[in-house]
Amino acid sequence: MQNKSIEEIYLDIYNDKEIREIYNKINYLEENKYNGYAHHDFTHVCNVKNMAEKILKDLNYEQNIIEATKIAAIFHDVGAVQGKENHAYRSWEYAKEYFRKNNIVLKEEKLILDAIRNHSDGFDTDNIIRLALILSDKLDVKSTRITKLGSTIEGNRQFGNIEDIKVEIKNNELIIKFVTNDKIDLEELKNYYFMKKIWKSIRFFAEKLKLHYIVYLNDDIWNEIF
Repeated sequence: MQNKSIEEIYLDIYNDKEIREIYNKINYLEENKYNGYAHHDFTHVCNVKNMAEKILKDLNYEQNIIEATKIAAIFHDVGAVQGKENHAYRSWEYAKEYFRKNNIVLKEEKLILDAIRNHSDGFDTDNIIRLALILSDKLDVKSTRITKLGSTIEGNRQFGNIEDIKVEIKNNELIIKFVTNDKIDLEELKNYYFMKKIWKSIRFFAEKLKLHYIVYLNDDIWNEIF
């Protein structure tokens, strides 16, 4: 792969059957063995990839950084095949070995690996790939994310009523819109612990990039938990 462009390398990784099989296994294990509340499957990593790409395009980053971020997104949860605990570190190990065995040489490799290893936290960085990956990962809490068990857990079950999460950056403002159905219990949702993590990720990302932020719940500004 060493003579390929970063766009071509990304497509090879995206279409790699080995990686798809890992995520299929993660999906099976999370539904049948691990008892997780949220999927770390290929649908999730694609949601994260698409959101991170939108964020970086809105910020006018060059295409090689966008492609590098998409690569990081595809790899970021492969380590969850052995469970959620320490999965970021295992994802980092897998990606590092994948680059080696496939003779992939990328100028952005260190930034990609740093983002994968630290995607669970770590906004104290100037690595825009890591920043975009963390925010996009935390924001993927719509209905496709929750497992069967997760749909029965108080608080977490409300994510099943989130139909979409839209992100836009313009005029130095980060705009996030949660789109829900009319079944959502907002009181239950806002008291759920993971909403605090989402709030922190929005605030930290905005502060790091010196952006004002505004959050909407459907068409209304959502101030209660932010």
